[in-house]
Amino acid sequence: MNTPAFYTLLRVVPNPASGEAVVVGLVMFDGTQHEMRVSTRKLKLALLLARHAEASIRYAVRQLEARVEVDTAARRQALVTDQKAGLTRLMSRSDWEYLTRYSNGLVRLDAPTNVAIFESEEPIAVFNQLYTNLVDATEPLKQPRRRLLVKASVKTLIQRVKPQVHTNIVLTPKLLPDLFFNLRLDCVGMNGSLIGAHSLPLDQLGIDTLQQHFSECRFAIKSLTEHYKPKKPQSNVLYLLADEPDERADPDKHKFWRAIQGEPMLKVLPTDEAELVADQIEQTGARTFLKTDPAQQETEQTD
Repeated sequence: MNTPAFYTLLRVVPNPASGEAVVVGLVMFDGTQHEMRVSTRKLKLALLLARHAEASIRYAVRQLEARVEVDTAARRQALVTDQKAGLTRLMSRSDWEYLTRYSNGLVRLDAPTNVAIFESEEPIAVFNQLYTNLVDATEPLKQPRRRLLVKASVKTLIQRVKPQVHTNIVLTPKLLPDLFFNLRLDCVGMNGSLIGAHSLPLDQLGIDTLQQHFSECRFAIKSLTEHYKPKKPQSNVLYLLADEPDERADPDKHKFWRAIQGEPMLKVLPTDEAELVADQIEQTGARTFLKTDPAQQETEQTD
């Protein structure tokens, strides 16, 4: 059963004797992960009122931030590897309730308060609203995470080959032990040789991210070849579904697009020609071959 979403406020108490406190930060758990933010302006204000304890206050705030960072990293790793994170590494609501009772007299947390997040709402939007209303309305808001748009031709490819090969499959170190990253492929199958596709949206990603994706694709196809030993490795191909960018509008991306044309086992294909991959999969009789666990198989079926 999922833990209900909740939030807690971080307060600095410049003068414990008076009991007055300055709200300096917000922590929210959205049911899957934590979001935390401390107002630089409000923290400076609190420190002006408690100069004698600045080091202790900064240390306590940083310790809390570090604990949330560790929790976030553990949850993300568990998500992409389909493994449960060690319970000792994760923060539960009871941990926050304990922290409300523990205080060094200068920094304290409010008791967790439930918050409703509807299906139509982005958790970060709820966080922003709470932060603006309860902490600091003057600071820029966090932006929602950008979702990559999947083009219609790629969706058609995936639907067409889903009965035969792996679709929306995430290659992880669990599947391929020599991987040190996770890579989602639109599809991949094998029958004598490997064939697959990976969307590379040049219009949606920065040049550094594109270069990283390309390097990971190159490493992944080599790793698949070494582990599954297709009979005709010379015919292996991973199609990079990428449209040619406008050279005048973005010369760097156009240069990148040209540079990736000649890589062995990687072939650049315009996204509107994605169904050519489906044609080849059907002609070669490629099939599923990866030894995925039930959780990964369920993800493939529902994506």
